[in-house]
Amino acid sequence: MDKSPTILDEQLIQCTLVACGTLLIYDLLCTLDQEVAYAWAFPWSTGTFLFFLNRYLPFVDTFLSLKLKLTMNSPETCLTHYTVVTWFTVAGIILSEVVLLLRTYAIWGGNRSVLIILCISSALTFIPAIIVTEIELRSLRYIPTEVLGCRLGAASSIIIVAYIALAFFETVVAILTGVRAYQTLRHSEARWIIQLYQEGLLFYLYCLSISLANVLVPIFAPRFFSNWLATPQRVVHSVVANRVLLLIFKQKSTSNMTNRVPRRGHTGGAEEAPYFRSYEDEGYSANLTIVSPLSLGFPSSDTTPSHVDSSVIEVDPAERETVIRGHQGAFAY
Repeated sequence: MDKSPTILDEQLIQCTLVACGTLLIYDLLCTLDQEVAYAWAFPWSTGTFLFFLNRYLPFVDTFLSLKLKLTMNSPETCLTHYTVVTWFTVAGIILSEVVLLLRTYAIWGGNRSVLIILCISSALTFIPAIIVTEIELRSLRYIPTEVLGCRLGAASSIIIVAYIALAFFETVVAILTGVRAYQTLRHSEARWIIQLYQEGLLFYLYCLSISLANVLVPIFAPRFFSNWLATPQRVVHSVVANRVLLLIFKQKSTSNMTNRVPRRGHTGGAEEAPYFRSYEDEGYSANLTIVSPLSLGFPSSDTTPSHVDSSVIEVDPAERETVIRGHQGAFAY
């Protein structure tokens, strides 16, 4: 028989929920400017819809979970609220995984074989996870308690199957991303491409790590810790998926603002207007301006001045456009 949770155990769970809420608020404040610039300013699409669901739904279940832990509740209230929290968590994680799935499909350029692999993997993950979650919810029995929160009297351990399925899916996605990164980075040293795959693999590593932790905790920890990391997993998936979408929105915005040719002025002896101005964001070619060789004092010639910074052509336009077009296609319908 499992031992009853101590005050320290309860505080650990409460502090975990507070940390999750803090992370959500911190991430919102850190990326609110990007949300305004790249999500609000453009027409709605599938990607925008997924972004706002991923962005704000976690606040509902995270703070509802925190309320349950910090108030006195009857067993009936605990079961009702925990059921709502559980389905919000399941729906949110599936939504985040769909974002990562579409991203993986995009970086493979819409490859049909990859799509089949992802569809089969998602079916083998999401359908069993939903069924297992329903079985687990039906097994829950809460008992009266004189302390804050809810006290679990009985629960099935079948939920571990859902966590294993999720870890399987994330492993498939990580392998596909790693293979594609190997194929691409052999032929490109562009910082944009490198960042795309480095952050993608790092994101998958975060998600996979916490999924594996959720598999191990129910095995080795007491029963009342069985869902201890469910909310952290939900929050991490949300933050990761939102960062992926913001990166895509950012590159879509950059793509839309590149290749603009400002109207050339005719001001007599004034300095010649630029041929091309880059509106790319920081880290690549922020505020770079390519001007006429004549305006730099060089004679008209096919020879490029030796001291002109070559970083302005660091990213191959065709390669960059192919990657961006793939992301746009994955979220355009």
